[in-house]
Amino acid sequence: MTRLHGSGESMRRFRIVARAAGAALLLALGAPAPARADDPVAALAAVSGTLDEWNIAVTSGAAAGYVPDATCALCHDDKAQSFKAMGMAKSFYRPSPEKIIEDFENNHYYNAATGRHYEMELRGEEYWFRRYQVADDGVRINLFEQKVDWILGSGHHTRVYLYRTNDGMMFQLPLAWYTREGVWRMGPGFETLPHPGLQRTVRRQCMFCHNAFPEVEAGSDAYAMPEHFPQDLPQGIGCQRCHGPGAEHAGLALQGEAPLEDIRAAIVNPSRLPREELYSICYGCHMQPIVAVPAVRRFGRDAYSFRPGEKLTDFIAQMDVEAANRPRPERFEINHHPYRLEQSACFIKSEGKLGCLTCHDPHVKIPPEARAGHYHAACLTCHEADDAGQPRMSPAQTSHPVIAADADCTTCHMPARRTQDVIEVIMTDHKIVRDPGSADLTAPIAKESTEVAEVFLQDPHHGLDADEQVIYKATAVLRHTSGGADYAADTLAARLEATADPHFEPWLEVARSQIRRGQFDAGLDTLMQAELRKPGHPKILEYRAVATFSKGNTTRAITLVRQLLEKFPKLAGQRFILAEMLHRAGNDDEATAQARHALEDRHTLWPAWHLLGELARTRGEPEQAAAAFKTALAIHPDAAASQEALVATLIGLGRPAEAARYRRRTAEP
Repeated sequence: MTRLHGSGESMRRFRIVARAAGAALLLALGAPAPARADDPVAALAAVSGTLDEWNIAVTSGAAAGYVPDATCALCHDDKAQSFKAMGMAKSFYRPSPEKIIEDFENNHYYNAATGRHYEMELRGEEYWFRRYQVADDGVRINLFEQKVDWILGSGHHTRVYLYRTNDGMMFQLPLAWYTREGVWRMGPGFETLPHPGLQRTVRRQCMFCHNAFPEVEAGSDAYAMPEHFPQDLPQGIGCQRCHGPGAEHAGLALQGEAPLEDIRAAIVNPSRLPREELYSICYGCHMQPIVAVPAVRRFGRDAYSFRPGEKLTDFIAQMDVEAANRPRPERFEINHHPYRLEQSACFIKSEGKLGCLTCHDPHVKIPPEARAGHYHAACLTCHEADDAGQPRMSPAQTSHPVIAADADCTTCHMPARRTQDVIEVIMTDHKIVRDPGSADLTAPIAKESTEVAEVFLQDPHHGLDADEQVIYKATAVLRHTSGGADYAADTLAARLEATADPHFEPWLEVARSQIRRGQFDAGLDTLMQAELRKPGHPKILEYRAVATFSKGNTTRAITLVRQLLEKFPKLAGQRFILAEMLHRAGNDDEATAQARHALEDRHTLWPAWHLLGELARTRGEPEQAAAAFKTALAIHPDAAASQEALVATLIGLGRPAEAARYRRRTAEP
């Protein structure tokens, strides 16, 4: 890469070269081609200008000031090219023929726990997911097919597949590709029952680490706002997730007149940050002590508000747990790189010198043939070498055992092992050990859910006072239990009232728990406190409607949901709630219309299909009812009410053999 240093004249020459090299790339960005001229000064004048003149898009809204990553390659092409091999660059993308790594010849997987068959098929350039069951007479039932809209994961270890519905929601499909073994298996979190089937919502907190920030309206990424994503999204984590928004930096560089120090000051160079701010960039995604209890975003912070140069503790309160079935030193999950590293004696004794960048250049993937030398050299930055050039583990050790020429320090001291949360994947354990022992750490294991016994703040330097610590921990417990931990809700409610906490998020969590437990009056009182702090929030209005309906005031509840949908018309789940309330109120015509509207926005909303089946039965339309119940079961085969209703409807239609196929399916209540 051309270095940005030297006299003003050398800088002028650099800009000319950089612009000339970037001219072809600008065509891909949509900019006009520079005029051809024998005079290089004339050519330079043709491509100089502002971002607008170059037709380079700049984001606005919640994540403002970002430019396409191709813009960065105008001056940093070497890093842009090498970064393409990194997993971060391939973290999220559209399916396409050039990205295929899967085996579509052996594309079938049968999961005995569910009795379901899973397939992924390539149709032209499109990936299509298929799931079905087989009745005793060999007929396929509960067949569901869905085109894959997005792929998440580099494929270095695994890939999972997402689909988007018309309301902007995205969901993860249950089948995954595992590269090491070259097999299709259940995706992470789908290995045991019950699992979410086709209904696992892709949330902003997931996409925060799996992709660049999207173009969305300001405030749409606030806590508990609808998890909607635009049709067009960035494809992969790019330069600016670590360097910050690049519009100002690129604009100054392209204009060609700004001083070098101003150009540099307009972008974050992580290597110049203090250690905590530097590793806050890495740790924001790679420090995850336990997948079962995610970090709590600091109240008042929106999902896309983190910028390089901040301290991570100002953005999230990271949680850790004591687990009844797996002590912390024995826990190893797929995203445990710095979590395990910080348990190492090497890390502790280095007093902050050892970190991610000791071994990893985020721009460059080390080729296999260079890894032994690369990691060997990294260890020698701290360890002394013996006469054979091998690291000594301590000054008292005179020599190191002889190792194979293609081995490196990590082979023994950071062994590969199977992760406990994604059991098909084998990763490097970043906890540096003196002796890994003789156990086969890569042997297959069974999926075992974490039995959380205690939740605590992971970072001792979190900057929270005693009351805030209780509030954040209780909030984490409530989110982990979906509001089911009454002790956490009661503790949180008492602390919020005592401190008059100014943030709406914890009040909303208490209200959700109270409503779930049937404490509707208390829930409405708590929602009032949340409303004072965040007027007009859609989740507050939704909870008010549910609590009001549960208290028996159907008319008022319907009015509240209508008000919600006037402001947020693309809320398919809430539109189904309206349809259900209308049905309970005896307004079946509008209930039918609202359910169909909800399904136009989200075709996999199976309770809406079930409701349409019930409404069709009420109207005396058994064929339409059977079709709706079948669709509900194709989406959610464990829907017992839909199964029972379908069997009864088919018997009423004089089709007992068909009814028997569905009666024999195992269903959960």
